[in-house]
Parts: sequence; structure tokens; C-alpha cells
Amino acid sequence: MENSIKTNRLALISFICGLIALLSLGLYYALFAINNITPTGPFGPTLVSIMDITVPVRNLLSTVSLITGILALLEIKKKEGTEKGKLLAWAGILLGAAWFLFRLIVGMIFLLSEILN
Repeated sequence: MENSIKTNRLALISFICGLIALLSLGLYYALFAINNITPTGPFGPTLVSIMDITVPVRNLLSTVSLITGILALLEIKKKEGTEKGKLLAWAGILLGAAWFLFRLIVGMIFLLSEILN
């Protein structure tokens, strides 16, 4: 028997975008470790290029994750039990919000270091 309740697409998009944003950070640090923990190693220019691409993409994906997660929860609530995916939507919201919080903390640290020096 086939399950007639479908998973909300926005919830899936939210979770996938949040997961890709998280994995992109892991990819960068893995490449950084391979490069002998210095940006002047053999892959230095490649690492800089990867960072130039992944940071804006990660920021965009975390924003998409947060927005689509909220929209997914609203759609699931509006459709009253005909769609599932609340857990995926909440996971996407948490991943997106965690990235915003992380960026805020890092920004505050850099701002404080500039003020104190």
C-alpha cells in the first residue's frame, strides 16, 4: 500500500540547503588540512578560489534554508495533515539560524578585535 501523504517540497529544499551549507564548511577545512594547514602550500591559490566561491554560496544557502523552512511549516499547517515534513523544515530552520548566529558571533569578534587594537 502506498503512503498518500507527501513530503512538503519546501521542507526538503530547506533541509538540503542547510545540509549543503554545513558540508561546504567541512569541504573547505578538509582541503585546508590537506594543504598542510597553511594557505601558502601547494594548493594555496586553489583554496583561496574555493573560499571565494563557497562563502557567498554558503550564505545564500543558509538564507534559503531559513526562509523555505518557515514557509514549509506554514504550508504544512495550512494543509492540515495532507503533507508531512515538519522535522525536515525544523532542521532546515535550525541549520539556517545556526549559520546566521555563527556569522554574527564571528563578526562581533572581528569588530571587537578592531576596536581593542
